[in-house]
Amino acid sequence: MLRLHLVYDGPALEEHRMDVRALAPALLAVGDLVERANEILNGDQAKVSVNVHASFKTGSFGVDLETMQTLWGRIQDLVSNHHVTSIATLCGLLGLTARDAARSVVAVVRWMRGRQITRVEPLGDGVVRLHINDEHLDTEERIIQLVRDYKLRKALEGMISEPLEREGIDSVSVLPRKGGEVVMHVERDEAPYFKAPPAEDEILDEDTFVANLQVVTVAFQDGNKWRFTEGGGGNAFFANVLDEAFLKRVQLNQENFAKDDIIRAKVCRRQRITPQGLRADYEILEVIDHRSASPKVQFGIDFGDPS
Repeated sequence: MLRLHLVYDGPALEEHRMDVRALAPALLAVGDLVERANEILNGDQAKVSVNVHASFKTGSFGVDLETMQTLWGRIQDLVSNHHVTSIATLCGLLGLTARDAARSVVAVVRWMRGRQITRVEPLGDGVVRLHINDEHLDTEERIIQLVRDYKLRKALEGMISEPLEREGIDSVSVLPRKGGEVVMHVERDEAPYFKAPPAEDEILDEDTFVANLQVVTVAFQDGNKWRFTEGGGGNAFFANVLDEAFLKRVQLNQENFAKDDIIRAKVCRRQRITPQGLRADYEILEVIDHRSASPKVQFGIDFGDPS
């Protein structure tokens, strides 16, 4: 178990009150921050929880945080020899305790000041050197793993940036206990540094295949996506049609579509991780054949050899 004291300071708090619309999201963000760090570094080997006890001192609003980590992860650590990052180390890596504060998520994000890292140089023993133009900073690989995570950065934004953007809240601090030495302190003018940057989509897979597709919706305007399904109750999807020759025939009315027509096409599918989860994008690279969905009648007649 590890205790922390989170303090918001400013003129709006002189009467020991803080708007619940600012406090509740901030406290949820603290929980999300610690839990996400645990997920990244420990996976399902350990679970953490954050409990809150409110307290006050003049001109501020203080919150006691009690962080706990389940014993199950430590038992697995002993049995499987798999290293589990302790709750104290997690909070240190985040910058919420006195552990080498220069090597923490808060320190790295403050040093970046909203800029993009241009190069990461491995130095060995789990240490890397970050480069931004002519500046550099040495830190741990684990911290970069945390800094790059979009969910963790959004939680950090909720804990620091969003409260500081409210009128009357000038700073946020973390102490190991009430009256202890401040281990993290962020002023209002630094709040923009802690806003999460836009998430980058990560391409997981890309494949090209030939498929028979049923046309659900035809788009006649440039840039609009057609809607297809593979039939049999399969999910419908939108796709860009990139076959210029086919599109020209459509525009010249040389290709006429009726309900549920079928095309045989070469399809490109890309799967990406986005902030909303897994997403697949489709492109129709080439239309090989186009036919009506109307079934043919079987005559059952052998016409024989005409010769």
